[in-house]
Amino acid sequence: MIATRPDAGEQSALDRTPFGLLGVTARDQRRRIVELAEEKSLTLDPEACARARADLTNPRNRLGAEIAWLPGLSPTRANAYREQLKRDLDGFLAAATAESPLVRANLLAAGLERFDPATPAETWQTWILALADASGSVDLEAILRLLNEDRAVAGFPEIQTPEFLEAEMTERRSAYREVLKAALDRLPTATILEVLTRTVDGATASGSRAGPILLDDLVDAFELEARRFLDREAESAQKLFNAVREAAGGDERVVSRLLDGLERVARNFDRVAKPIQVSLRARGLEHGPSRDLAIEIRSLGIDLYNKHSLLGPAQRITTLLRDLFADLLVLADRLAQDATALDNIAEERRKAKEQNEQWAREIFYEAELGLVFKDRLRISVDGIDWKDARYPLDGIAAIGWGATRHSVNGIPTGTTHNILFGGVTVSFSGQEQVFNEFVERLWRAVGVRLLTELLQKLRNGTRYHFGDAIVDDAGIELPRHHFFKADERVRCTWDQVHVWSADGSFYAGLKDDKKVYASLSYQAANNAHVLEAAIRAAFKRGPGRLSDLLQPS
Repeated sequence: MIATRPDAGEQSALDRTPFGLLGVTARDQRRRIVELAEEKSLTLDPEACARARADLTNPRNRLGAEIAWLPGLSPTRANAYREQLKRDLDGFLAAATAESPLVRANLLAAGLERFDPATPAETWQTWILALADASGSVDLEAILRLLNEDRAVAGFPEIQTPEFLEAEMTERRSAYREVLKAALDRLPTATILEVLTRTVDGATASGSRAGPILLDDLVDAFELEARRFLDREAESAQKLFNAVREAAGGDERVVSRLLDGLERVARNFDRVAKPIQVSLRARGLEHGPSRDLAIEIRSLGIDLYNKHSLLGPAQRITTLLRDLFADLLVLADRLAQDATALDNIAEERRKAKEQNEQWAREIFYEAELGLVFKDRLRISVDGIDWKDARYPLDGIAAIGWGATRHSVNGIPTGTTHNILFGGVTVSFSGQEQVFNEFVERLWRAVGVRLLTELLQKLRNGTRYHFGDAIVDDAGIELPRHHFFKADERVRCTWDQVHVWSADGSFYAGLKDDKKVYASLSYQAANNAHVLEAAIRAAFKRGPGRLSDLLQPS
């Protein structure tokens, strides 16, 4: 049940109109109006009665009083509404719903004036929407005919042009707006915001369709009063922008705490600006202060990622913007694109992290070498640990490996395994499984990187010396071997070359001349395995340059 505010008094807005104050009808003649004015002045304020008499007897002033009254209702029905207004607002609303738009609007405005501030927000929304709908549905032609019929009976000049009526209706809508403002001003701030937001959102379908003119007028009036608060919050946000940018190069936890403060300020701003944003969006417009603040926040998020690679804070800002400023038409698409881009980056980082973790698991290996005095050989993402030294993976520029089998009088006596990295050679006998396991991980951890770097530099024009061979992207320069004179150099394109392995070495030679070749010892020459991998992979792909391997198949 809707309660009446305690300080509402006995007189309602209908009682204070000239018709209500003097108790006259729209069909009473001038003499009857004067008589009732003199009679009422004995018990009511004489000046108020005099003003009411003047308004009703002056044809021009009378129009305003007629528009503010209940045109078309019988005196009995009008009096019934005046009494019901004081004791039963629920029944009053139900009855008023059946009246013509102008009468309904005047009744609703009078009822809203008496609302108790404790009335639930949904009830406020119902009444405000009903008033806005009624005021926007008034048929001026129908009102003009009705008023002229009453004037003809009362003996007053008819209204000749509808322009006068249009001007009065504009004034009447202003009066409705002031009634709404005054009623809402009696509410706590939080309730005002809830009522306005619910009402605007419901009337415009969340900004997707135009709302009633009266509601637009109410929101515009609210915006003027809210401007000072919004300006203060925008200033606070600007200080936080500066603080976040200063902290971005340091501890991310400090950035997070500052963003907590910025989020509070932004949410306070949006809580007040939301009904304005939705109303303007329904009108095809945009709230300038909200747009400016949103652009500043978005700019901060872009800086955090582009300048400091702070993906998490940038995503947090984008989420906040989409949550608060989705009603800004210009930014809506940008924010959606920002969110998609950051989500893609986050997904790429997640996948990269998973791949790095998998790679770390795949390259990890450790073993003990030696029969009596053991040394630990270990490879991990931190580097290669051998004896008391550590060799970071990205600092290793050359690798190699191989095995030498020993025999006496044709009888095998063992195998020595050699592994080269970073200028160090690890030699041990037996333990073939350790050799195979470590070499496999050494290739994954270092060899693949060296192969990629070799191909990239060849593509950029670098020439490499591998033993007595000179390699470039398009081919290789090989020596022609002679017994009694100095070797000469022969330039070969890759389609002229074949490769093979023999006696612990890698060979590259000219297909049509067995004397033109170069050999690289797997155990002594740096990166012989890397060069072999590049050439063999390129030959499988087909004639061309080695760096073609960098292109997708």
